[in-house]
Amino acid sequence: MNGSEARVALSTAVRLLADSVRGTLGPNARTVLVQQEGRPPTVLNDGVKIVSAVKSNDPAVQASLDLIRQVALEAQQASGDGTTTATILAEALVENYSRVNRNPSDMPLFVNHVENKLSHMKWEVNMDDEELIDLQRVATIAANNDEWIGELITDMFASIGADGLVNLKVGSDDHTTWSKTTGCEVPMYYASPMFCNNDRRTFEVDNPLFIITKEIIEDFDDLTPALEIAIENNRPLVIVCQDIKGVALSNLIANVVGGVVRACALRIPRTDADEWFDDLKALTGGGIHFASEVKTGIANAVEGAGHFGSAERITVGHATTTIVAGERTEQLKNHLDGLKTQADEADHPFSREKLLTRHSRLAQHMATIHIGGFSEAEIRETRERVDDAVNATRLAIKGGVVVGAGWTLYTIAKEMVDDTVFSDALKAPMNTLHDNMPSKTNSFKWGENFYLNTKTGEMEDRYTATVLDPALVVLNSLKAAVSIARLVLTTDTIILAEPKGL
Repeated sequence: MNGSEARVALSTAVRLLADSVRGTLGPNARTVLVQQEGRPPTVLNDGVKIVSAVKSNDPAVQASLDLIRQVALEAQQASGDGTTTATILAEALVENYSRVNRNPSDMPLFVNHVENKLSHMKWEVNMDDEELIDLQRVATIAANNDEWIGELITDMFASIGADGLVNLKVGSDDHTTWSKTTGCEVPMYYASPMFCNNDRRTFEVDNPLFIITKEIIEDFDDLTPALEIAIENNRPLVIVCQDIKGVALSNLIANVVGGVVRACALRIPRTDADEWFDDLKALTGGGIHFASEVKTGIANAVEGAGHFGSAERITVGHATTTIVAGERTEQLKNHLDGLKTQADEADHPFSREKLLTRHSRLAQHMATIHIGGFSEAEIRETRERVDDAVNATRLAIKGGVVVGAGWTLYTIAKEMVDDTVFSDALKAPMNTLHDNMPSKTNSFKWGENFYLNTKTGEMEDRYTATVLDPALVVLNSLKAAVSIARLVLTTDTIILAEPKGL
């Protein structure tokens, strides 16, 4: 498929994605009912989930959807939020540039211009402010105007600090709460994506057993006794090792996919592997060595005897792993004391810094948010909003905030009088927010120091704005949108795979 046909398919895909998420933008966001094969219908208002569910019967449009979706999700990966804004911006850029048949090579220059403007429009969040009003406003808006979640997340970050770790899990009742605990984030990931057990492409389990070893595991028989113990005790098994491959890996995957056991294998970080090994043993309380000189006899290994480790929860992602240890054990306390003593006695500044980093990593504050709800669908929907709010709040602390993205981009666009093709596209999010208002205004004033609150329909002073967004989310959304638009506008041919059976 060449020329105009290819461009029509790509443009159709962008429009489909934008139309699917348009109503979910802003404080008056509406939900989308998604039906996926083999699953019950789901009510969503999370842009990344909706974008992932859009399908087309046209093979060329579907291929375009898959391509554009991949880029759109970069906004989520970079910021944890912003997929909806990125998709709406992308559609506007494609339409505007196509209308005048303009080459998109100038888009990066405009992105640089917007980035420069944002740097002057944003302000830092004051973590010393007792009320943390700005942070609460960011969290509330990101949680689809849920003030309870906004207050909860603000209180949590006030307690654990900007660098604290956050873990999400299903609560025991209909209330969403949070608790402080001990944990660690490790730069290691699953040995195969086949271990993932949810649609977030992560492996998440409660109360896992741990095997931690410096060895390379190649013989599946070495794992069989531990797997049997995990099955007998109805507990997941996490295997942390230098490497796992061959029959050991393939057979473990087969047992996981077949539902025989809940398990995941991770490769320990190669840099400072010995230090990571000791730290993880202290955090989880155990580890099994396979080396012949220290082989313990895994068939007789028991939790609490220095063989199996344990934790309250683990989340394994494509880049990092979060281990929630729960209460701090005596073993971990002693290990932390040892690291602090070694740091105090270190002769070289580099060694001291390294030891203090390890200490800080293990002593890092962590919070667990317990997601409440009356049904699985409600819990899933609440989790998505909480996840967006946590990510947005963290980015607000890191990179500052601006008045709601719609107003900020619209203001920048109004100043770009020399170029209306790009600047008109920047107005798309604000226009969408205006369209989503229950009672729309026919026209509204615009100025440097006031803006339209699309929740209340009232004009507000910029300096007391109640709708705030992280500056980094705004910028990452624009970058993702430009990537999509340039792909669509510069692609001239689509080559489709032959249908199966031909």
